[in-house]
Amino acid sequence: IVTPRSSHRSALLFAPLCAALRAARAVLCALKSLGHRMPAPVRRQSGGASWPEPPLLNAWISKAQSARALLQLHAQHGERMDAMHLGNLWNKLGRHLKWQTASGEMGDSLAGLAAATQSQLEAHGCHRPDILANIAHGAAQAMGADAPAARGLFDAIARAAADACAKPRCEPRHLANLAWAFATASQPQPALFDRIAAASAPLLGGSFN
Repeated sequence: IVTPRSSHRSALLFAPLCAALRAARAVLCALKSLGHRMPAPVRRQSGGASWPEPPLLNAWISKAQSARALLQLHAQHGERMDAMHLGNLWNKLGRHLKWQTASGEMGDSLAGLAAATQSQLEAHGCHRPDILANIAHGAAQAMGADAPAARGLFDAIARAAADACAKPRCEPRHLANLAWAFATASQPQPALFDRIAAASAPLLGGSFN
C-alpha cells in the first residue's frame, strides 16, 4: 500500500538523482551542439610522444570519410598499423577509389601504402584469410592493374594467402574475393589459384551462393 507519506519520502530520495541526470543530459546536449569531442585515449611513450591505441586507430579508419583522409591516417600512424589495420584501410580505400585513377600526390601515397603493406606481410606474415582478402580486394579496386607498386603487393599477398586458404576459418567469400581481386588486378599467381581451387572444391555443394 502506497501512502502519501511513503510517496513523499520516495520523491525526496529520487529528487537529487533526477536532478543530476537532467544536468548531465543538458551538458551532453551542449557539448554535442558545439561539436565538442572528448580527448582520444592514447598510449604514452617515454619522451613525451603518444599514439592512439590499436582499437581507436581502427575506429578512425572505419569512420574516415574520404580516400584522402584514409591516406592521411596512414601517413600519420602507419608505423603503428598491423595487418588488421591495413586490411580495414585497403577495404575502405577500395570503396572510395573504386575504378578511379589515382595520380599525382594520391598516386604516390597509394604506392607508399602498397610498399608498407608488402613490408608488413613479408616481415610478420598474416594467417587470417579475411584480412588478406580485404587487402587484395581493396588494392584491386584502388590501384587497378597498371600500378607498378601493385605487383610486389600482390606477390606478398599470394605468399601469405597460399597457407591461409587451407585454414578452417577461410570462408567461401574470402576465397571468392581473393580470386576476383587477383583476376581484376591482372596478377597471375598459379600456385595461389591452385590452393583456392582445392579449398573451394569441397564447398561447391552449397556453401557458395
